[in-house]
Amino acid sequence: MGRGVVLAGFLVVAMLACLGGAAATEYVVGDSRGWTTSNITVGYYDEWAANKTFRGGDSLKFVWNGTHNVANVSREEYDSCTKVSSIFQGGGAFSYPLPADANGVYYFICTVNSHCQNGQKLAITVVSPTPTESPNSSASPTAVGALSMLVLLSSSIVSTLMN
Repeated sequence: MGRGVVLAGFLVVAMLACLGGAAATEYVVGDSRGWTTSNITVGYYDEWAANKTFRGGDSLKFVWNGTHNVANVSREEYDSCTKVSSIFQGGGAFSYPLPADANGVYYFICTVNSHCQNGQKLAITVVSPTPTESPNSSASPTAVGALSMLVLLSSSIVSTLMN
């Protein structure tokens, strides 16, 4: 009976580890190039974002050297590179957390000089959660399936050890 209790405790810990599931992702904008105007072309950041799936709860980390900033803007401000007053500047880095219920397109620009016109702008599409997940859920369908299998397995093992 003592071994059964120890095994059951181990299985509970394993199940809880599975629930850690799919945590939010932090994306470093531009990867190793960062948020810059050096060695980029117009459209570089949109190409960078094209193969990524952004979800509510994820965050964008803008990292730069030199004089840059980040402004979350409307589509019109993005298209025209409008210099807005609501910006983050200084420090060389800024993290923008996407709201848990985010859905749709988010726009970012640098308002320093002609940086935006030279390509320092980003538009990302944030996808809404699938019908099987809620915005506040952190467990992926794979983790839930694994948890179900562990529960069945542990029930079977504990039942066998108890008899």
